[in-house]
Amino acid sequence: MATIVTLLSTTSAGCASGAGMTADDPYTLASDQRPSRVRLVVRNLNFSDVRLFAHSPTGRVSIGQVGGKQDAEFELDWPTSAYMRVEINMVAGPRCTTQEMQVDPGDILELQVAVVFNQTTGCR
Repeated sequence: MATIVTLLSTTSAGCASGAGMTADDPYTLASDQRPSRVRLVVRNLNFSDVRLFAHSPTGRVSIGQVGGKQDAEFELDWPTSAYMRVEINMVAGPRCTTQEMQVDPGDILELQVAVVFNQTTGCR
């Protein structure tokens, strides 16, 4: 069975080239200049609206809502490296939670909500 809900992580930091590091290199920035947010890019392939929540060691935080057959982007305050799960609540339907993954400030996460949502692993 194909994965129906996917959560992928990609980093936004690039590799430095040449002899010196650039000012945009996250490893050379002062702590007050380092990224403190993550971006969540959501593609809802289902016809129903979904509400999203982030679960972290500090608790559950509302992310927002994405309409049926729509895409959306959200930014979350995420000052330190920590584990995250995303809870997907189908309006008037089932609820699913993604697998836990390590998320670092500056990461870009991609979430795809499947057409056949109720057969997704983790749905109740």
